[in-house]
Amino acid sequence: MKILIATKTLAVFDVLKDMEGIECKEALFTGQIYDALPEVQLVIIDFGDVVEHPYDVEMLKRVLTEKGVLFTSSEEFLAQPDRWLAEARQVKGELTRLPEKRTIAFVSYSGGTGKTTLALDTALHFARRTKMPVMVVEFTYGVSSLAALTGLDMPHLFDLATQLDVEATCWKGVTLAPMDYDHCQDLSIRQIGRYLEEQMEKHVLTIVDSRWPHGLIGAIQDEVDRWFVVATPRVDAIENARKLQEELGSKASIIINRKGKLVNSLALAGIERALDLPEIRQADRFEGHLGKQILSLTYGPKNWRRYEPKGFFARLGHRLAPGGGRS
Repeated sequence: MKILIATKTLAVFDVLKDMEGIECKEALFTGQIYDALPEVQLVIIDFGDVVEHPYDVEMLKRVLTEKGVLFTSSEEFLAQPDRWLAEARQVKGELTRLPEKRTIAFVSYSGGTGKTTLALDTALHFARRTKMPVMVVEFTYGVSSLAALTGLDMPHLFDLATQLDVEATCWKGVTLAPMDYDHCQDLSIRQIGRYLEEQMEKHVLTIVDSRWPHGLIGAIQDEVDRWFVVATPRVDAIENARKLQEELGSKASIIINRKGKLVNSLALAGIERALDLPEIRQADRFEGHLGKQILSLTYGPKNWRRYEPKGFFARLGHRLAPGGGRS
């Protein structure tokens, strides 16, 4: 695994120097950093240490974000080196089993992108394939889309966080925590976070379905391993996705949902994204057509392969291949 170190912080070198299987490359000039990106799995960078030659730092930041490169600061890396190295190994496909705990989040500035459907389809497919505990947590305003899509009468997050004798609904192997914002807005972020952190420890995968921005997302924001910014092939949704990806930083990737055969190619031109998802008829039947692609992206095709029939990866290969998510 190759790591690019673009910082003067010596503690980073001290952490990595004796680790097996890690090759470190050093660079401080923006041109050197840019040239090294295709061959590294993690960039540890302090932009204040970088020398602007021949490119400026803002240009480098845009490249790192738009290309979906995994990058972090020396401070963030030193706070959780094992977590960042695990993320990098995921990029390289070195993991041989699923992590014991992972949190992904579907977010969007725009409405109507299909976030909740993706969250449920992913969770239900994970439960069917692995038989491991998975949870969906909702952050919304107004009526719960999670409750509407499932048609279930179930405890909401306010009741779960404030009443010890109330348990979350488990539906087809998936723990559900819908939000009733009118009540939840009276709770502190710390109170919501304390409950959710306890539940996340009990689940191998936690999936967050959130409006963005949301006043209570701070309860779990630091726990999210990967942000999936969901957009549809509309000019406004694409532009919003680009801005949100930039705001969320290195852990964020764009997913184009409901990409039909007739799309606005100009809207998608030059947009770096992790995955294009087709328009599925009756997606609310939750048969896993979308979820299995999300899970392969989340864990890496090599690691998710054992949970899917062999033919699936032959069909998926072109979607995840380099350049496969760009028009």
